[in-house]
Amino acid sequence: MSQKVTLVLGGTGKTGRRVAGRLRERGVAVRIGARSASPSFDWTDEATWASALENVDRIYVCYQPDLAVPGAVDVIDRFSSLAVRSRIKRLVLLSGRGEDEAEAAERALQASGADWTVIRGSWFFENFDEGFLADGVMSGSVFLPVDEVTEPFVSCDDIADVAVAALLDDAHIGKVYALTGPRLMTFA
Repeated sequence: MSQKVTLVLGGTGKTGRRVAGRLRERGVAVRIGARSASPSFDWTDEATWASALENVDRIYVCYQPDLAVPGAVDVIDRFSSLAVRSRIKRLVLLSGRGEDEAEAAERALQASGADWTVIRGSWFFENFDEGFLADGVMSGSVFLPVDEVTEPFVSCDDIADVAVAALLDDAHIGKVYALTGPRLMTFA
């Protein structure tokens, strides 16, 4: 049997590509979970799930588009149950802070029987230069309905560091980590 691999769902995204890179740097075999990967993985097509799970022992679970969207809880429940039936024990879930649906998805994953860790990230700094806000930033105008709301922005690099530790070290099993930056900042 070949070496077991770690599946990184969303492995081409902001956090996933960082997680995959750090795992590879440590000599861990990685499979990217994405529609463009081989085998393909698509959250909206359960027929792609089983082949992506073959020979996997750990999974970084980054749900697309977001755990707060309707239906995400059911998808996470079905996926984590399949992972456990496939003898995959370690699931590390990227979640969001203060989102009821995301917390319901966390509970579904926690009830699966897997060894789990939940990472609740605040807004990513990288949303401004790698994401949907980048064009606005470059043009000098970003419009958001946030007024003077403050947020403890976090770097995707920090999220990746915690995710890799949770995937590789049993000390993080059963833990929920809220990841934030060092201070509150306004969007401005």
